[in-house]
Amino acid sequence: MDATSRPTQIPPEFAAQDDRTRTRMPLVERRRMTLPLALWVTATIVAGVAALAWATVTLPLAPGIDTDGLSHIAADDRVTGLLFWIAIGLLGSFRTKGYDGRAVLTFHLPFIVAAMTLGGPVAGGWVAAIATLELRELREVPWFGTLSNHAIVALGGVVGGLVAVELRAALGTVIDPSLATLVAAASGALALCAIDVAMSATTIALRERLGFDELGAVFNSSFRQTLGAEVLLGWLLAVVYVAIAWWAPIASFLLVAVIWRANDEHDLTTHDPLTELLNRRGFESRFNATLRRVQRGQGLAAVVMIDLDKFKQVNDTHPMRHDAGDEVLKEVARRMRGAIRYTDVAARRGGDEFVVLLSSVADARAAYQVATRIHERLCEPMIIGGEEVTIGASLGVKLVDETAGPNILREADRGMYLIKEGGQGGVWIAATA
Repeated sequence: MDATSRPTQIPPEFAAQDDRTRTRMPLVERRRMTLPLALWVTATIVAGVAALAWATVTLPLAPGIDTDGLSHIAADDRVTGLLFWIAIGLLGSFRTKGYDGRAVLTFHLPFIVAAMTLGGPVAGGWVAAIATLELRELREVPWFGTLSNHAIVALGGVVGGLVAVELRAALGTVIDPSLATLVAAASGALALCAIDVAMSATTIALRERLGFDELGAVFNSSFRQTLGAEVLLGWLLAVVYVAIAWWAPIASFLLVAVIWRANDEHDLTTHDPLTELLNRRGFESRFNATLRRVQRGQGLAAVVMIDLDKFKQVNDTHPMRHDAGDEVLKEVARRMRGAIRYTDVAARRGGDEFVVLLSSVADARAAYQVATRIHERLCEPMIIGGEEVTIGASLGVKLVDETAGPNILREADRGMYLIKEGGQGGVWIAATA
Protein backbone atom coordinates (compact mmCIF):
# COMPACT_ATOMS: atom_id res chain seq x y z
CA MET A 1 0.00 0.00 0.00
CA ASP A 2 1.54 3.33 -1.02
CA ALA A 3 1.35 6.52 1.00
CA THR A 4 -1.48 8.02 -1.01
CA SER A 5 -3.88 5.19 -0.30
CA ARG A 6 -3.36 4.78 3.43
CA PRO A 7 -6.31 5.29 5.77
CA THR A 8 -6.92 8.70 7.28
CA GLN A 9 -5.26 8.99 10.67
CA ILE A 10 -7.76 8.97 13.56
CA PRO A 11 -7.13 11.35 16.48
CA PRO A 12 -7.35 9.62 19.88
CA GLU A 13 -10.41 11.60 20.96
CA PHE A 14 -12.30 10.24 17.95
CA ALA A 15 -11.17 6.63 18.39
CA ALA A 16 -14.61 5.56 19.62
CA GLN A 17 -16.03 6.67 16.31
CA ASP A 18 -13.48 4.72 14.27
CA ASP A 19 -15.85 2.20 12.68
CA ARG A 20 -18.40 4.79 11.70
CA THR A 21 -15.81 7.20 10.33
CA ARG A 22 -13.82 4.57 8.43
CA THR A 23 -16.80 3.26 6.47
CA ARG A 24 -16.62 4.25 2.83
CA MET A 25 -18.51 7.46 2.12
CA PRO A 26 -20.97 7.57 -0.77
CA LEU A 27 -20.32 9.65 -3.87
CA VAL A 28 -22.27 12.60 -2.63
CA GLU A 29 -22.64 14.27 -6.01
CA ARG A 30 -25.87 12.26 -5.88
CA ARG A 31 -27.19 12.33 -2.34
CA ARG A 32 -28.87 9.27 -0.89
CA MET A 33 -32.58 9.49 -1.56
CA THR A 34 -34.40 9.64 1.77
CA LEU A 35 -38.13 8.97 2.12
CA PRO A 36 -39.05 12.62 2.85
CA LEU A 37 -37.01 13.78 -0.15
CA ALA A 38 -38.57 11.11 -2.40
CA LEU A 39 -42.07 12.13 -1.35
CA TRP A 40 -41.30 15.81 -1.88
CA VAL A 41 -39.75 15.25 -5.32
CA THR A 42 -42.78 13.18 -6.34
CA ALA A 43 -45.13 15.91 -5.11
CA THR A 44 -43.29 18.62 -7.06
CA ILE A 45 -43.41 16.57 -10.26
CA VAL A 46 -47.14 15.84 -9.89
CA ALA A 47 -47.93 19.49 -9.10
CA GLY A 48 -45.93 20.86 -12.03
CA VAL A 49 -47.24 18.40 -14.60
CA ALA A 50 -50.83 18.83 -13.40
CA ALA A 51 -50.62 22.64 -13.53
CA LEU A 52 -49.13 22.65 -17.03
CA ALA A 53 -51.67 20.12 -18.32
CA TRP A 54 -54.57 22.07 -16.80
CA ALA A 55 -53.42 25.37 -18.31
CA THR A 56 -52.82 23.83 -21.74
CA VAL A 57 -56.24 22.16 -21.89
CA THR A 58 -58.42 24.87 -20.35
CA LEU A 59 -56.75 28.22 -21.12
CA PRO A 60 -55.91 29.87 -24.45
CA LEU A 61 -52.61 31.40 -25.41
CA ALA A 62 -52.93 35.15 -24.94
CA PRO A 63 -52.85 37.03 -28.26
CA GLY A 64 -49.97 39.26 -27.13
CA ILE A 65 -47.45 36.54 -27.94
CA ASP A 66 -48.33 36.78 -31.63
CA THR A 67 -46.44 39.39 -33.64
CA ASP A 68 -45.99 40.32 -37.29
CA GLY A 69 -42.90 39.19 -39.18
CA LEU A 70 -42.46 35.69 -37.83
CA SER A 71 -42.70 32.88 -40.35
CA HIS A 72 -45.87 30.83 -40.06
CA ILE A 73 -44.25 27.77 -38.53
CA ALA A 74 -47.54 26.68 -36.97
CA ALA A 75 -51.14 27.10 -38.11
CA ASP A 76 -51.80 29.39 -35.15
CA ASP A 77 -49.52 32.45 -35.02
CA ARG A 78 -49.71 32.35 -31.25
CA VAL A 79 -48.11 28.90 -31.28
CA THR A 80 -45.42 30.28 -33.59
CA GLY A 81 -44.77 33.02 -31.04
CA LEU A 82 -44.59 30.42 -28.27
CA LEU A 83 -42.05 28.37 -30.22
CA PHE A 84 -40.00 31.54 -30.78
CA TRP A 85 -39.79 32.23 -27.04
CA ILE A 86 -38.89 28.61 -26.29
CA ALA A 87 -36.10 28.77 -28.88
CA ILE A 88 -34.69 32.09 -27.69
CA GLY A 89 -35.07 30.94 -24.08
CA LEU A 90 -32.76 28.03 -24.77
CA LEU A 91 -29.99 30.56 -25.37
CA GLY A 92 -29.92 31.02 -21.60
CA SER A 93 -28.61 27.45 -21.32
CA PHE A 94 -25.31 28.43 -22.89
CA ARG A 95 -24.27 30.35 -19.82
CA THR A 96 -24.37 29.17 -16.24
CA LYS A 97 -23.49 31.72 -13.61
CA GLY A 98 -20.79 30.59 -11.22
CA TYR A 99 -22.05 31.57 -7.78
CA ASP A 100 -19.60 31.40 -4.85
CA GLY A 101 -17.84 28.50 -6.48
CA ARG A 102 -21.05 26.67 -7.40
CA ALA A 103 -23.18 26.87 -10.55
CA VAL A 104 -26.63 27.85 -9.32
CA LEU A 105 -27.84 30.64 -11.58
CA THR A 106 -28.79 30.39 -15.24
CA PHE A 107 -30.06 33.07 -17.58
CA HIS A 108 -33.59 31.80 -18.25
CA LEU A 109 -35.78 34.07 -16.13
CA PRO A 110 -36.02 37.05 -18.57
CA PHE A 111 -37.42 34.82 -21.32
CA ILE A 112 -39.93 33.18 -18.99
CA VAL A 113 -41.07 36.58 -17.70
CA ALA A 114 -41.46 37.92 -21.24
CA ALA A 115 -43.36 34.82 -22.41
CA MET A 116 -45.82 34.74 -19.53
CA THR A 117 -46.40 38.50 -19.78
CA LEU A 118 -47.21 38.20 -23.47
CA GLY A 119 -48.80 34.76 -23.69
CA GLY A 120 -50.19 34.13 -20.23
CA PRO A 121 -49.96 30.98 -18.13
CA VAL A 122 -49.75 28.53 -21.05
CA ALA A 123 -46.74 30.32 -22.54
CA GLY A 124 -45.16 30.85 -19.12
CA GLY A 125 -45.51 27.18 -18.22
CA TRP A 126 -44.16 25.74 -21.47
CA VAL A 127 -41.26 28.18 -21.82
CA ALA A 128 -40.33 27.55 -18.19
CA ALA A 129 -40.49 23.78 -18.63
CA ILE A 130 -38.55 23.49 -21.91
CA ALA A 131 -36.35 26.56 -22.27
CA THR A 132 -34.64 25.92 -18.93
CA LEU A 133 -33.01 22.71 -20.14
CA GLU A 134 -29.22 22.85 -19.97
CA LEU A 135 -26.45 20.42 -20.83
CA ARG A 136 -24.83 20.62 -17.40
CA GLU A 137 -28.07 19.56 -15.77
CA LEU A 138 -28.52 16.60 -18.12
CA ARG A 139 -24.96 15.44 -17.42
CA GLU A 140 -24.88 15.87 -13.64
CA VAL A 141 -28.41 15.68 -12.22
CA PRO A 142 -30.38 12.43 -11.81
CA TRP A 143 -33.41 12.18 -14.11
CA PHE A 144 -35.90 12.59 -11.27
CA GLY A 145 -34.05 15.69 -10.07
CA THR A 146 -34.17 17.19 -13.56
CA LEU A 147 -37.88 16.39 -13.86
CA SER A 148 -38.55 17.93 -10.45
CA ASN A 149 -36.58 21.09 -11.29
CA HIS A 150 -38.57 21.66 -14.47
CA ALA A 151 -41.89 20.78 -12.87
CA ILE A 152 -41.29 23.39 -10.18
CA VAL A 153 -40.44 26.16 -12.63
CA ALA A 154 -43.37 25.13 -14.90
CA LEU A 155 -45.73 25.46 -11.94
CA GLY A 156 -44.26 28.89 -11.22
CA GLY A 157 -44.64 29.88 -14.88
CA VAL A 158 -48.32 28.93 -14.91
CA VAL A 159 -49.11 30.77 -11.68
CA GLY A 160 -46.97 33.77 -12.69
CA GLY A 161 -48.71 33.88 -16.07
CA LEU A 162 -52.13 33.94 -14.42
CA VAL A 163 -51.06 36.83 -12.20
CA ALA A 164 -49.50 38.74 -15.12
CA VAL A 165 -52.51 38.37 -17.44
CA GLU A 166 -55.07 39.35 -14.79
CA LEU A 167 -53.09 42.38 -13.62
CA ARG A 168 -52.36 43.57 -17.12
CA ALA A 169 -56.05 43.41 -18.02
CA ALA A 170 -57.11 45.15 -14.81
CA LEU A 171 -54.53 47.95 -14.97
CA GLY A 172 -54.48 48.49 -18.73
CA THR A 173 -57.50 50.79 -18.66
CA VAL A 174 -56.39 52.66 -15.56
CA ILE A 175 -52.72 53.50 -16.13
CA ASP A 176 -50.35 53.76 -19.09
CA PRO A 177 -50.27 50.39 -20.93
CA SER A 178 -46.46 50.18 -20.77
CA LEU A 179 -46.53 50.78 -17.03
CA ALA A 180 -49.32 48.24 -16.67
CA THR A 181 -47.16 45.72 -18.53
CA LEU A 182 -44.23 46.44 -16.20
CA VAL A 183 -46.37 46.02 -13.07
CA ALA A 184 -47.89 42.83 -14.47
CA ALA A 185 -44.49 41.43 -15.43
CA ALA A 186 -43.01 42.24 -12.03
CA SER A 187 -45.97 40.75 -10.17
CA GLY A 188 -45.99 37.61 -12.28
CA ALA A 189 -42.24 37.24 -11.84
CA LEU A 190 -42.63 37.68 -8.08
CA ALA A 191 -45.15 34.83 -8.01
CA LEU A 192 -42.89 32.69 -10.20
CA CYS A 193 -39.79 33.36 -8.08
CA ALA A 194 -41.66 32.83 -4.81
CA ILE A 195 -42.80 29.37 -5.93
CA ASP A 196 -39.45 28.47 -7.48
CA VAL A 197 -37.34 29.64 -4.53
CA ALA A 198 -39.64 28.19 -1.85
CA MET A 199 -39.91 24.77 -3.49
CA SER A 200 -36.26 24.62 -4.54
CA ALA A 201 -35.19 25.68 -1.05
CA THR A 202 -37.26 22.86 0.43
CA THR A 203 -35.58 20.39 -1.93
CA ILE A 204 -32.12 21.71 -0.97
CA ALA A 205 -32.98 21.59 2.74
CA LEU A 206 -34.16 17.97 2.52
CA ARG A 207 -31.28 16.85 0.30
CA GLU A 208 -28.50 18.62 2.19
CA ARG A 209 -30.14 18.41 5.62
CA LEU A 210 -29.93 22.15 6.08
CA GLY A 211 -31.87 24.33 8.46
CA PHE A 212 -33.91 27.04 6.79
CA ASP A 213 -31.73 29.65 8.51
CA GLU A 214 -28.72 28.20 6.64
CA LEU A 215 -30.52 28.64 3.31
CA GLY A 216 -30.10 32.40 3.74
CA ALA A 217 -26.46 31.91 2.72
CA VAL A 218 -27.70 30.60 -0.64
CA PHE A 219 -30.45 33.11 -1.38
CA ASN A 220 -28.56 36.19 -0.22
CA SER A 221 -28.63 39.82 -1.43
CA SER A 222 -26.47 39.10 -4.48
CA PHE A 223 -28.88 36.37 -5.55
CA ARG A 224 -31.88 38.67 -5.09
CA GLN A 225 -30.26 41.53 -7.01
CA THR A 226 -29.57 39.19 -9.92
CA LEU A 227 -33.21 38.09 -9.98
CA GLY A 228 -34.39 41.70 -9.90
CA ALA A 229 -32.24 42.64 -12.88
CA GLU A 230 -33.48 39.63 -14.86
CA VAL A 231 -37.13 40.51 -14.17
CA LEU A 232 -36.56 44.02 -15.50
CA LEU A 233 -34.88 42.61 -18.60
CA GLY A 234 -37.83 40.25 -19.11
CA TRP A 235 -40.21 43.22 -19.17
CA LEU A 236 -37.94 44.99 -21.66
CA LEU A 237 -37.92 41.93 -23.95
CA ALA A 238 -41.72 41.80 -23.90
CA VAL A 239 -42.03 45.51 -24.69
CA VAL A 240 -39.62 45.52 -27.64
CA TYR A 241 -41.20 42.33 -29.02
CA VAL A 242 -44.56 44.10 -29.31
CA ALA A 243 -43.42 47.66 -30.00
CA ILE A 244 -40.64 46.95 -32.53
CA ALA A 245 -40.48 43.44 -34.02
CA TRP A 246 -39.71 39.82 -33.25
CA TRP A 247 -35.98 40.37 -33.82
CA ALA A 248 -35.72 43.08 -31.14
CA PRO A 249 -35.46 40.59 -28.21
CA ILE A 250 -32.59 38.86 -30.05
CA ALA A 251 -30.79 42.20 -30.41
CA SER A 252 -31.37 42.84 -26.71
CA PHE A 253 -29.99 39.40 -25.89
CA LEU A 254 -26.81 40.12 -27.86
CA LEU A 255 -26.40 43.39 -25.98
CA VAL A 256 -26.73 41.54 -22.67
CA ALA A 257 -24.16 39.00 -23.90
CA VAL A 258 -21.65 41.83 -24.19
CA ILE A 259 -22.45 42.83 -20.61
CA TRP A 260 -22.00 39.21 -19.56
CA ARG A 261 -18.49 39.23 -20.94
CA ALA A 262 -17.56 42.29 -18.92
CA ASN A 263 -19.11 40.73 -15.80
CA ASP A 264 -17.22 37.48 -16.38
CA GLU A 265 -13.97 39.41 -16.61
CA HIS A 266 -14.82 41.00 -13.27
CA ASP A 267 -15.48 37.54 -11.80
CA LEU A 268 -11.90 36.60 -12.60
CA THR A 269 -10.89 38.81 -9.67
CA THR A 270 -12.71 36.48 -7.25
CA HIS A 271 -12.65 33.12 -9.06
CA ASP A 272 -9.93 30.76 -10.23
CA PRO A 273 -10.30 30.47 -14.03
CA LEU A 274 -9.00 26.88 -14.19
CA THR A 275 -11.15 25.21 -11.53
CA GLU A 276 -13.97 27.82 -11.33
CA LEU A 277 -13.62 27.72 -7.55
CA LEU A 278 -13.23 30.90 -5.55
CA ASN A 279 -9.69 32.25 -5.36
CA ARG A 280 -8.00 33.72 -2.27
CA ARG A 281 -9.79 37.05 -2.64
CA GLY A 282 -13.21 35.49 -3.13
CA PHE A 283 -12.68 33.12 -0.22
CA GLU A 284 -11.64 35.89 2.17
CA SER A 285 -14.98 37.63 1.69
CA ARG A 286 -16.96 34.50 2.58
CA PHE A 287 -14.61 33.55 5.42
CA ASN A 288 -14.74 36.99 7.05
CA ALA A 289 -18.55 37.02 6.91
CA THR A 290 -18.71 33.56 8.50
CA LEU A 291 -16.14 34.50 11.14
CA ARG A 292 -18.18 37.55 12.17
CA ARG A 293 -21.32 35.42 12.44
CA VAL A 294 -19.60 32.80 14.60
CA GLN A 295 -18.00 35.44 16.83
CA ARG A 296 -21.52 36.74 17.54
CA GLY A 297 -22.36 33.31 18.94
CA GLN A 298 -24.37 32.13 15.94
CA GLY A 299 -23.18 28.55 15.57
CA LEU A 300 -19.85 26.94 14.70
CA ALA A 301 -17.88 26.63 11.47
CA ALA A 302 -14.64 24.97 10.39
CA VAL A 303 -11.81 25.54 7.92
CA VAL A 304 -10.05 22.73 6.08
CA MET A 305 -6.65 23.39 4.50
CA ILE A 306 -5.75 20.95 1.72
CA ASP A 307 -2.44 20.24 -0.02
CA LEU A 308 -2.22 17.58 -2.72
CA ASP A 309 0.41 14.84 -2.44
CA LYS A 310 2.30 13.43 -5.46
CA PHE A 311 0.90 16.18 -7.69
CA LYS A 312 4.37 17.15 -8.93
CA GLN A 313 4.91 13.55 -9.95
CA VAL A 314 1.88 13.79 -12.25
CA ASN A 315 3.33 16.88 -13.95
CA ASP A 316 6.75 15.22 -14.31
CA THR A 317 5.81 11.70 -15.46
CA HIS A 318 2.41 11.80 -17.18
CA PRO A 319 2.59 11.88 -21.02
CA MET A 320 0.42 15.03 -21.00
CA ARG A 321 2.80 16.74 -18.54
CA HIS A 322 1.35 20.00 -17.23
CA ASP A 323 -1.90 19.54 -19.14
CA ALA A 324 -2.42 16.42 -17.03
CA GLY A 325 -1.82 18.51 -13.92
CA ASP A 326 -4.50 20.96 -15.00
CA GLU A 327 -6.96 18.11 -15.55
CA VAL A 328 -6.15 16.74 -12.10
CA LEU A 329 -6.86 20.13 -10.52
CA LYS A 330 -10.21 20.34 -12.32
CA GLU A 331 -11.15 16.87 -11.12
CA VAL A 332 -10.04 17.72 -7.58
CA ALA A 333 -12.28 20.79 -7.65
CA ARG A 334 -15.24 18.73 -8.87
CA ARG A 335 -14.74 16.12 -6.14
CA MET A 336 -14.40 18.76 -3.45
CA ARG A 337 -17.66 20.41 -4.51
CA GLY A 338 -19.33 17.02 -4.41
CA ALA A 339 -18.04 16.22 -0.93
CA ILE A 340 -19.37 19.35 0.79
CA ARG A 341 -22.80 20.81 1.39
CA TYR A 342 -24.57 23.43 -0.68
CA THR A 343 -23.76 26.20 1.79
CA ASP A 344 -20.07 25.33 2.18
CA VAL A 345 -17.33 26.93 0.08
CA ALA A 346 -14.32 25.48 -1.70
CA ALA A 347 -11.48 27.68 -2.98
CA ARG A 348 -8.13 27.28 -4.67
CA ARG A 349 -5.36 29.11 -2.85
CA GLY A 350 -2.85 28.59 -5.64
CA GLY A 351 -0.81 25.74 -7.11
CA ASP A 352 -2.05 22.50 -5.57
CA GLU A 353 -3.35 24.08 -2.36
CA PHE A 354 -7.05 24.42 -1.57
CA VAL A 355 -9.23 25.48 1.34
CA VAL A 356 -12.76 24.56 2.33
CA LEU A 357 -15.02 26.58 4.60
CA LEU A 358 -17.65 24.49 6.37
CA SER A 359 -20.13 27.24 7.13
CA SER A 360 -22.05 25.36 9.82
CA VAL A 361 -20.98 22.29 11.82
CA ALA A 362 -22.31 20.76 15.02
CA ASP A 363 -18.89 20.12 16.56
CA ALA A 364 -15.29 19.16 15.80
CA ARG A 365 -16.22 15.54 15.11
CA ALA A 366 -18.65 16.61 12.38
CA ALA A 367 -15.93 18.76 10.79
CA TYR A 368 -13.49 15.85 10.98
CA GLN A 369 -15.95 13.51 9.27
CA VAL A 370 -16.43 15.92 6.37
CA ALA A 371 -12.66 16.31 6.05
CA THR A 372 -12.30 12.53 6.03
CA ARG A 373 -14.86 12.30 3.24
CA ILE A 374 -12.95 14.90 1.23
CA HIS A 375 -9.69 13.01 1.79
CA GLU A 376 -11.17 9.70 0.67
CA ARG A 377 -12.65 11.25 -2.45
CA LEU A 378 -9.37 12.90 -3.42
CA CYS A 379 -7.43 9.65 -2.95
CA GLU A 380 -9.67 7.68 -5.30
CA PRO A 381 -8.05 6.96 -8.69
CA MET A 382 -8.93 9.25 -11.58
CA ILE A 383 -8.58 8.78 -15.33
CA ILE A 384 -6.50 11.51 -16.96
CA GLY A 385 -5.71 11.29 -20.67
CA GLY A 386 -6.69 7.62 -20.72
CA GLU A 387 -4.35 6.72 -17.86
CA GLU A 388 -5.17 6.04 -14.23
CA VAL A 389 -3.72 8.61 -11.86
CA THR A 390 -3.68 8.37 -8.06
CA ILE A 391 -2.78 11.27 -5.83
CA GLY A 392 -3.02 11.84 -2.11
CA ALA A 393 -3.86 14.77 0.14
CA SER A 394 -2.89 16.25 3.49
CA LEU A 395 -5.64 18.12 5.34
CA GLY A 396 -5.59 20.39 8.37
CA VAL A 397 -8.88 21.10 10.16
CA LYS A 398 -9.59 23.85 12.65
CA LEU A 399 -12.91 24.49 14.36
CA VAL A 400 -14.12 28.11 14.22
CA ASP A 401 -15.84 29.16 17.46
CA GLU A 402 -16.53 32.42 19.29
CA THR A 403 -12.88 32.76 20.33
CA ALA A 404 -11.50 32.38 16.81
CA GLY A 405 -9.48 35.13 15.14
CA PRO A 406 -8.08 35.73 11.65
CA ASN A 407 -5.01 33.59 12.45
CA ILE A 408 -7.18 30.47 12.50
CA LEU A 409 -6.31 29.86 8.84
CA ARG A 410 -2.62 29.71 9.74
CA GLU A 411 -3.37 27.23 12.53
CA ALA A 412 -5.15 24.91 10.10
CA ASP A 413 -2.28 25.42 7.65
CA ARG A 414 0.28 24.36 10.27
CA GLY A 415 -1.72 21.24 11.01
CA MET A 416 -1.85 20.39 7.34
CA TYR A 417 1.94 20.59 7.05
CA LEU A 418 2.37 18.42 10.16
CA ILE A 419 0.47 15.67 8.37
CA LYS A 420 2.34 16.29 5.13
CA GLU A 421 5.74 16.04 6.81
CA GLY A 422 4.75 12.58 8.08
CA GLY A 423 4.75 11.42 4.46
CA GLN A 424 1.50 9.47 4.67
CA GLY A 425 -1.15 12.08 4.05
CA GLY A 426 -4.38 12.12 6.02
CA VAL A 427 -6.35 14.50 8.20
CA TRP A 428 -5.10 16.55 11.15
CA ILE A 429 -7.53 18.25 13.49
CA ALA A 430 -6.79 20.41 16.49
CA ALA A 431 -7.34 18.70 19.85
CA THR A 432 -10.62 19.65 21.50
CA ALA A 433 -11.19 20.39 25.14
